[in-house]
Amino acid sequence: MMDFLRKHTRTIFIITIIGFLAGIFIGFGSYFMGKGTPADAVAKINGVRIPLKKYQSLYTRVMDNLRESNTDITDQVVQQKRQQVIQDLIQEEVFWQEAAKYGILVTDKELAATIQSFPAFQKDGRFDQQVYFQILLYRLRMTPQEFEESQRRRIAMFKLRDLVTSALKITDQELQFEYFMEHRGNMKKYEKDRGEFLKKLQNEKTLALLNDWYRTLSSSIKVQVFPESFQ
Repeated sequence: MMDFLRKHTRTIFIITIIGFLAGIFIGFGSYFMGKGTPADAVAKINGVRIPLKKYQSLYTRVMDNLRESNTDITDQVVQQKRQQVIQDLIQEEVFWQEAAKYGILVTDKELAATIQSFPAFQKDGRFDQQVYFQILLYRLRMTPQEFEESQRRRIAMFKLRDLVTSALKITDQELQFEYFMEHRGNMKKYEKDRGEFLKKLQNEKTLALLNDWYRTLSSSIKVQVFPESFQ
C-alpha cells in the first residue's frame, strides 16, 4: 500500500491544493494583523474564521510533498510556504463566500463524480472505496468529510471562474488584428497559426479579466490575519 501511496504522491498533492489560477498572486484587501490571536484560528475573512487545524493540515501536506521531492528545506522555504498556505486558505474562503453570493451550488452527484474520477482513488480503472479511505487516512491525514468539503469548495471555485469569464468573446476581426499587431503586419502564417494563437489570446484575456475582477472584489473584502498562530 505504501508503494501505491508513493506512486501517487504528486497526484494526491495536486488534488488537495487550493489555488485555481496558476502564476498569479491574489491579495485581497489590506491584511489586518490581529492582536489577541484566537488559539484556534489563523485568520478571519469577513468575520468567518479559518481554523488553525485546517492551516496545519494543508501546511503539513505541502511540506511532506517537498520532502518527498528531495527539496532542500531552508528557513526561507519554510517561511515562504507558511505564507503561501495562508494566502491559499484566504483565497479559498473568499471565493467560497463569493460563490455563495452568486448562488453557485455543488451537488452531491457532481462531488461524487469528481472524486471517483481521480486515478489515485482507482484500482484497475475503477473507483475503489477502500483505496480512497486508505489514502485519506495514511497520505492526506483527512477524514472523508474534510476532504469532500475541500473538493466541494474547489469545484465551486472553478464554477465561479467559469461564470466570471463566460462573457469573454473574441471575434474574427479582433483575432486578426491582434495577430497583425504581434507579427508586425506579417499575415502569411495566420491560417496555420490561427488555432494556437486563438488559444494564447483567450488565456491572456481570461487572466486579464480575472485580475480586473479580483481587484474590484478586493475592495470589499476584510481580511484579518493572526500571525502568532502559524509562526
